[in-house]
Amino acid sequence: MLTDRLTGAFFALLGVILYLWIIPWQVETAEYGWLKPRTLPFLLALVLGLCGIALMFNPVGDAQPSTFNWLRAALFAGVLALALWLLDVLGFVYTAPPLAFGLMWLAYERRWPWLLLGSLVMPAVIWFVITVLLERPLP
Repeated sequence: MLTDRLTGAFFALLGVILYLWIIPWQVETAEYGWLKPRTLPFLLALVLGLCGIALMFNPVGDAQPSTFNWLRAALFAGVLALALWLLDVLGFVYTAPPLAFGLMWLAYERRWPWLLLGSLVMPAVIWFVITVLLERPLP
């Protein structure tokens, strides 16, 4: 239970830091569009903080840290580094679907509906929110 409470405190604090410091510092302001660039990050930081508080006050009690596989973490970091480079070279539309598929596959997801949803639908939703709703260009 202590692990749950500490994890909850961490995420509650992270939500506060994101909301009060990182988002105002890193997300630019825009005076056009009906959905401002800070709206979604602020909402997600709020949800993160509230979920952390909920975990602090209602711990599950059966969360056990597992052994950490450093090689697997290095593989994830390598895939993400490659994706950052490919975003600059190919752009979001061509990089996001294979990246999402690769990360889901590395995380042992083998259910095809979830793989298709995560690698095709979610990048399309992200593209729609950023380019259409927020009226911002993607790389």
